[in-house]
Amino acid sequence: MSYIQAIVPLKGFRLYMKLESGGSAMIDLSGRLHTAKYAELADEAFFKTAVTDGDYVIWGAGRLRLTVNELLEVLLLG
Repeated sequence: MSYIQAIVPLKGFRLYMKLESGGSAMIDLSGRLHTAKYAELADEAFFKTAVTDGDYVIWGAGRLRLTVNELLEVLLLG
């Protein structure tokens, strides 16, 4: 079962994520760009390459992959 229906990279290093459950989330990654895990996303052109396969959000043709749980953790913990 896929969790992510659609992903849209937005200005300010935010992601709009539409979930299969019908819900959606706006994930602001700007506060995490200084960490090793998210540093590569600080490149705006790279950030805009975000796509989903339903289970992961994928950047750079697979160079970086994050699960829905990892992204929702950013939403909940800031």
